[in-house]
Amino acid sequence: MREAVVSVSASTRNYIVRRILLLFPLLVGLSMVVFAIIHLAPGDPALAFVSEQTFDPTIVEQVRKNLGLDKPLPVQYAIWASKVARFDFGTAYTFNRKPVIELIGERLVNTVQLQALAIALSLVVAIPLGIISARRQYSIVDNLATGGAFLGLALPDFWLALMLQLLFAVRLGWLPASTAGPEAQGLEKLSYFVLPSIVLAIPTIAIFTRFMRSSMLEVIHQDYITTARAKGLAERAVIFRHALKNALVPMVTVVGNQLPRLLSGSVIIEAVFAWPGLGQLGYQAILQRDYPVILALTLLTGAAILVINVIVDILYAVLDPRITFN
Repeated sequence: MREAVVSVSASTRNYIVRRILLLFPLLVGLSMVVFAIIHLAPGDPALAFVSEQTFDPTIVEQVRKNLGLDKPLPVQYAIWASKVARFDFGTAYTFNRKPVIELIGERLVNTVQLQALAIALSLVVAIPLGIISARRQYSIVDNLATGGAFLGLALPDFWLALMLQLLFAVRLGWLPASTAGPEAQGLEKLSYFVLPSIVLAIPTIAIFTRFMRSSMLEVIHQDYITTARAKGLAERAVIFRHALKNALVPMVTVVGNQLPRLLSGSVIIEAVFAWPGLGQLGYQAILQRDYPVILALTLLTGAAILVINVIVDILYAVLDPRITFN
């Protein structure tokens, strides 16, 4: 038994090391692709520094030279990559010429808080709803949950955000329409999170509910659940002590896979709600063709997704001892 434990531990360590080492070439490849796409896209960031009334090709060319955009693309990439290796993402072209890492630091907390609340809300609603749907398969509750899940996935985020703003902020006046309430405290501060977190959570609730239902249906038909019932255990104990524990294991992967969707969706939601987070920062940077900010946000988001995938794989194996690493 001891030899088996040592073997599993060694294979796990080897797997983790391989996945971590694989992150570096993936990040390099991601940086190359992102850098090329952004710089080859139509538009010139130098034009943001010149007004239409005083447009002068000579001035535009000088601005390009000052920004380093006159150099060949491979040279630009080499200069940028060497700075990124030192965790220096440069200075924003706009945003008062602030360092990019400072801009990201100012907005990161707001985005993390919003994302965490959306995930928590999704799990709190989806897990009980998925359990009820599985226990009452094909019932009215199950059919309503299924229809609600499809509706939640079909509704466009921006349309839902605007409708909720119109109803709860404009007509009823119950909730603030936009911003994160920088001066608010306590419950007033929390009220600013309600609408954007609900809009972000609704599609995720639909996905989590359907997956939780499928996972529970698979588990409650297993032999060990039948045995637990045959021993006279209460149905509540069978569901929550035995079935739920194993049904939640696959949810780790689903939650991890939905984090990138939340990050991408927050760009639209933060723009609609004027939320001072990374999504709004990225939206503004795209409109202003601010290459350093766009590159930093894209690369850091890609790195976060890669790291999350590694963590999810490891947690999945830790929670389910039947999984082994090769």
